[in-house]
Amino acid sequence: MKKFITSNTFLYTAGLLFVFVLWLFLSLSQGQGNLIFPTPFETFKETGILLSSSYIYQCLGMSLLRTLEGFGISFLLALIVGSLAGEIPGFQRFFKPLILVLKSAPTAAFVFFFLVISGTAMAPVWIVSLLAFPILYEAVVAGYNAVPKQLIWAARIDGGHHLKNLVYIKLPLSIPYIVLGVLASFSLSLKTCIMAEIIAGQTAPGLGGAIRMFRNEDPSNLTPIFAIALIAILIVLFFDLLSHLFKKFMER
Repeated sequence: MKKFITSNTFLYTAGLLFVFVLWLFLSLSQGQGNLIFPTPFETFKETGILLSSSYIYQCLGMSLLRTLEGFGISFLLALIVGSLAGEIPGFQRFFKPLILVLKSAPTAAFVFFFLVISGTAMAPVWIVSLLAFPILYEAVVAGYNAVPKQLIWAARIDGGHHLKNLVYIKLPLSIPYIVLGVLASFSLSLKTCIMAEIIAGQTAPGLGGAIRMFRNEDPSNLTPIFAIALIAILIVLFFDLLSHLFKKFMER
């Protein structure tokens, strides 16, 4: 019995139940239904209604497309810059202040900057690139730093030059770190894209645009907004699950 109570499955299920009960308590304590804080049942019902319409899938597809565009840009850049940093320690130290600035700077402030220089359509894409780049860069550098130095020395003794060692030794051995970085940062990138769509006042389809539309139509009804947030949460949980399963696979 004690082993079952302390198992990961039981604790995770208990945590989900706690979130559900807390959500229900907060919504009922308001005493005004969906005017302030919709209940889980109202949100689940609204989610079902949204999922039966083609509009929400169009919005989801556009948000994922913007996220993938920004993520792809940051991934390629992180792979190039991270490879240089992995090969040249001085370059890694030189680049560290910029990475710290990008990680600590308020994301919302950059939304307004990109609104000016790129417009509402591209602002979420560039925000995703800005957010994901430091995480992916550090994943690439961590992967290169984890490669045993003895292996590199042995390759150099056998006549391997820097480019050959990078392509055939460092990069393949860094793939697990890079994959973890991708899985860990993609869900965060999606949340950032939705936030940027809301701030940018995106009129084109997107989850952020849908939230803004429902908010403008009826500011007192938060149920559709919670339903869209629930859809986004489920996607984020999916990528978190992939990250967890990949970590378990690598530990074996």
